[in-house]
Amino acid sequence: MNDKMRKRDKITLAVFVFVSLTAGSFGYLVDQILAEQPEGNSLGMGLWLVLPFLTSMVMRIINKNMKEMGFRLCFRGNGKWYAVAVLVFPGITLFCGLIAWITGGLVIGDVEVMALIVLMLSTFLASCIQSIFEEFAWRGCLVPYLVKTGMNDWYIYFLSGLVWGVWHITYYLYFLPEEYFVDTSREMMVVSGIVIMVLWSPLFVELRRVADSVWPCVILHSMQVAVPTLLFVTEKILRMEESHSFILNPVSGILQPVVIFGLGLQLRKYRLKQQVNKVKCMEVEQ
Repeated sequence: MNDKMRKRDKITLAVFVFVSLTAGSFGYLVDQILAEQPEGNSLGMGLWLVLPFLTSMVMRIINKNMKEMGFRLCFRGNGKWYAVAVLVFPGITLFCGLIAWITGGLVIGDVEVMALIVLMLSTFLASCIQSIFEEFAWRGCLVPYLVKTGMNDWYIYFLSGLVWGVWHITYYLYFLPEEYFVDTSREMMVVSGIVIMVLWSPLFVELRRVADSVWPCVILHSMQVAVPTLLFVTEKILRMEESHSFILNPVSGILQPVVIFGLGLQLRKYRLKQQVNKVKCMEVEQ
């Protein structure tokens, strides 16, 4: 990569980060001007969501490197990564729920199984739309540009997770409906949200890199909304006693992000091993 391309990539990265960190403030100002908007579905929230994605698209078009965006599905050879994306959050939810149930800390509300399945499916599909904007901004634009800087994996995880988390601040403080704050405050949600996204970052980053596609990340993100968040927050079909929630709650408990972090590091280990094997094969062929 020549100096001109490096400079271009650094400018692109700076522009994307700037827009991402200011999109929420811009959206908030728009909502202050436009009164009587629906909670959780305002124009300002929409701008907050789409501005980083639109910026990434414009910068990719200008730089003529749309192929790096990760739009290809890449199904061939990647079935296992799509399976990981589908199963991670339901698996953690099931594991935490079973432990809480066995130890008497899980409260189960009345629910019809078929109705719940339909609700989960519809929530997943709706969440995919939002996740497309989010994932193709962070994993489609930010992560590849961070990789191209040559920084090590740990900096990539931390910086991408930090910018991702800070981008959510306005969302937690102003855009998110009150139903999400029964057991916590908006300020605490900001702090915990940033920490969780930094811990989630390795899995999302590595899934993007091993699959060479952003779509598994879209599915992973949407499954988090459609299973644990739906069951424990939006519909409150399941509830954990306070004595269990701090550790086992699959949305806000400490076990979930720790497991996600561990899975991300395992995926990194797999990717590095595959890279070594690829180099060895090339040496043998030569």
